[in-house]
Amino acid sequence: MKLLILALCAAGAFAQVPVRCTSPLAWEGRLFEVEPSRRTERFARISYDASGERFSIREEVIEGETRQFYEEIFLHREKLGFRIDARTRQCTKFTLTEPFRRIEVPENATSYGEAYVGTSSVLGASVLVNIWGGETTSGRYSGTWTSVGCVPVTDAYVSATSGFRHWNFYDVTLGISDPNVFIPPTTCS
Repeated sequence: MKLLILALCAAGAFAQVPVRCTSPLAWEGRLFEVEPSRRTERFARISYDASGERFSIREEVIEGETRQFYEEIFLHREKLGFRIDARTRQCTKFTLTEPFRRIEVPENATSYGEAYVGTSSVLGASVLVNIWGGETTSGRYSGTWTSVGCVPVTDAYVSATSGFRHWNFYDVTLGISDPNVFIPPTTCS
């Protein structure tokens, strides 16, 4: 009898192996980023399109006492990026050298467990997230995704070429409300 109970407990423990989830391919939301190496903070709206390998960020960058406002468009298939100063409308066009990095749980991810953001002690005051991490060909990552819907909550990444960045996502909605956010202004020719 003890052996049967032990076997059932072991089967229950092994049955709880984390399963990699599939993140939404297109979404919009708010973003908060800290870049310690550049001593900057960024508050932004992000539009993310994994199928088109592109994203658009409308941001306020805080560097010390300085506040700047930009729109950035990253078109990875074309290997082009655009940075538009929101005040002057001056556009800087540049070549993207790093490949598009999906904001998803990669195939080779390692589960670091699950946790509640907020508190599980009060009904409705938390969200259960799964924590994943690992290595890519160009760096190391970790992130959290909601257990229902696989919506990204955080994404941290470090590589030799781009350094360290940590993104926090909130107010995420599925889909792209305005596909024109991926079209650079005519001043960017």
